[in-house]
Amino acid sequence: MTDEQFENLAKRHPDLFQKAGDFEFSIGEGWYDIVDLLCGYLSYDVESAKRKLKYAMENPNAKFNKSIAELEKNVADALEQLPTLAQVKEKFGTMRFYVDGGTAEMHNYIQFAEAMTSRTCEVCGDRGTSRTGGWVRVLCDKHSREQDEKDIAAGRIPKAPTSVKLSDEWKSEL
Repeated sequence: MTDEQFENLAKRHPDLFQKAGDFEFSIGEGWYDIVDLLCGYLSYDVESAKRKLKYAMENPNAKFNKSIAELEKNVADALEQLPTLAQVKEKFGTMRFYVDGGTAEMHNYIQFAEAMTSRTCEVCGDRGTSRTGGWVRVLCDKHSREQDEKDIAAGRIPKAPTSVKLSDEWKSEL
């Protein structure tokens, strides 16, 4: 993920990232949309509680079922339930999104997002499939070909012959 994408995530979901402090975040930029959506789901209760509190404070004559103190408590409770990001990385071709805390619902969102990365190119975000060749990676056809070309140029995998001709001597042994 690019630094710009990471900064955008931190700006869009400030409570989630501020609570985390320093942590490892190393995934392909093609998974940005999945992570952004996941962070939105994880942060939803906090953001909703803050919006309600802000509206109540800016509109003191508006009728609410809750007092300002109750709305402030809702914000504090939502922040308490917010998981702490511990590590986000690629492992065996899919994203691992490790957190401390959070609700069962939040962990279900995490599992779903991790599963989505198993079919999303980690480079561009298009539909991808799991590819092996040293490391397991999820790549679209275009980025798989590019990776193969890099591996061939680096001598990590031999270039496939365009045709194979068996000698007559070898054929007779079959």
